[in-house]
Amino acid sequence: MADLYTPIACALYDRYERAILTSSPLTISWREADLWHQDTVVALALETAEGQEFLSFEDRGHRRHKARLDAIRLLD
Repeated sequence: MADLYTPIACALYDRYERAILTSSPLTISWREADLWHQDTVVALALETAEGQEFLSFEDRGHRRHKARLDAIRLLD
């Protein structure tokens, strides 16, 4: 993935917001440290930093992660 952030569609951003508000699980794959991971997670927060958007979430092992929105693929 290039270092340039690619904004995601508003409908997808809204879906992440709804998942946070309702504590609904999401099945996603995400890139972290040049590796792809897949899990059912609980979304915790959306954040913006330096012109990039991130999702903070907790995996089934209760480990917290933060991934750029353009490095996440929603699978459900």
